Amino acid sequence: MDSSNGNNASAAARNICAALGEDAVADRMSRDWFKRFREGDISLEDRPRSGRPLESDIERLKVLIEDNPRLTTRE
Repeated sequence: MDSSNGNNASAAARNICAALGEDAVADRMSRDWFKRFREGDISLEDRPRSGRPLESDIERLKVLIEDNPRLTTRE
């Protein structure tokens, strides 16, 4: 998506959905990308989010499962 050539986010979202399928990208997501690109952030990585860090939970679960492979989510 090129936010510098006069295209707007909604038009870009429509074009992407026309090419890749109706649910390929939401209009809101396209607007978020355009905002990031205008700010100079051209990274495709997710930004850090507030709330409980998912990565540490995943690492903790891996350790628990390695210690006891029969462990269930109910335990």
